[in-house]
Amino acid sequence: MVQLYADVLLMIMLELQDDISSLHSCVLVNKSWSRIAVFFLWKYISRINEITYSRDRDSRVKLYKVIANFLPIESENLLINNNIILPSYKLPRKPTFEYMNYFTQITPYWIRDMVQLFIKEDSTHKKNLLETQIYNLIFVNCKNINHFHLNTDIEFYKFPSVGSFFLNLQSLLINFDNNNMVTSKTLFELATICQNIKTLEVFYCNEDSKGLALFIEMQHNLRSLFLNFIDNKNKYPLLSNVVKKKAATLKTLMTTPLIDPGSFLSLINLQHLELINHDGDEPYNCYKNVDWKQWEDCLDKASFPNLRIFEATLIPSSIECLIIEKSDKSIIEIDICYSREFQDYRAKNLNLIIIISKYCPNLRSLNLDIDPGNLCEINRIFSNCTVLEKLSFNINVSTLSDDGDYLLEIISNKSPLSLREFSGDDWNFSKDGLEAFFNCWKCKKRNPIKFTHRYMDLWHDDQKNVVSKYMKEGVIKL
Repeated sequence: MVQLYADVLLMIMLELQDDISSLHSCVLVNKSWSRIAVFFLWKYISRINEITYSRDRDSRVKLYKVIANFLPIESENLLINNNIILPSYKLPRKPTFEYMNYFTQITPYWIRDMVQLFIKEDSTHKKNLLETQIYNLIFVNCKNINHFHLNTDIEFYKFPSVGSFFLNLQSLLINFDNNNMVTSKTLFELATICQNIKTLEVFYCNEDSKGLALFIEMQHNLRSLFLNFIDNKNKYPLLSNVVKKKAATLKTLMTTPLIDPGSFLSLINLQHLELINHDGDEPYNCYKNVDWKQWEDCLDKASFPNLRIFEATLIPSSIECLIIEKSDKSIIEIDICYSREFQDYRAKNLNLIIIISKYCPNLRSLNLDIDPGNLCEINRIFSNCTVLEKLSFNINVSTLSDDGDYLLEIISNKSPLSLREFSGDDWNFSKDGLEAFFNCWKCKKRNPIKFTHRYMDLWHDDQKNVVSKYMKEGVIKL
């Protein structure tokens, strides 16, 4: 059999890394294929929330037996002494691979699933003991972890091996869900051994946690911070203040709902800003107790000269405009949906269009809610945003707009030659409108366009036939 070079095999596996069935097949080809495929297979397994819910029980048990095989003798004896007998976990010989080294991410989902499958009885003590031994195994054996999901009340910081595990960890997710399993004490302890996090995500935080504030402050090079709070009434002064302290290194900030706007005065190095003003249950359920006048006053003094990506959900257009104006024309991507307006939506939406066209000459990707009455004004964007590649216009109503054909006409006649992708999920397009759009695109010999619509499967056959025709001709690309 002809042997492929290792770098060629690596390229093949990179293409197949999300296809678990193909990876299984690659393992069976020969030793060279197996060595590389096993790495990607276990890397896939690292994203274990998918495994827990998509793999059958027998497959999960087999996986967990392999993991249990790496438990040290001390853990085995401790479990046996507590009447915890794992199901035939010893393999007949030493495993060919050090599988635990192939984990790149650790999440609590597979750990809890393993505990539930191995311990049938309702014994909290036994389940906690097994969970503790699994975490200890991870901290000793997993040498290549780049992301850790923290959601446990196990006092893992007492383990001898935990220091080296967290020393170089760069990505951490702290999940306060499940009755605040992560306590301030845990975070105080973690702050002493884990100080090199670059990407930090915090979910379901319901208090202005001193432990969390200290942990964030102790990070030497924090670049990306995502904060998700579940109590909008709390202003979170400790966490807002620590955001200011990390201004020198922070490149990405995402917050939902919103923190003290005073935090933004020092964030001059931000490259990616995402503001979300809803409670997470329904996209239209925005928080109403925000002092937008305070936001305007603070943003009027702020500056975002390095901002490249701006995303906003349920934020007033006036706030969105201020942030864009303060960007020093550096923004290349905008994603704005559900602009929160109580009145004069059309006029404020028009002002947002004008601001984008004026302050975003380097814009490459735009996803924007637009009032159908302002369609004739989008030429401002096309005239000034001349390197635009990706476009999506949405409408802030529950029904599809019948102005879709007019929108297609404007895009085909006015959009810059750089445009490569368009999504029109909120618009109705007739068969004739689609035909005219794609034919115009073809006649102008423009680059193939990626054309998507959420409800395309529900279109009439004549509409689908138009898309199929121009796809075959190379006008539309997948």
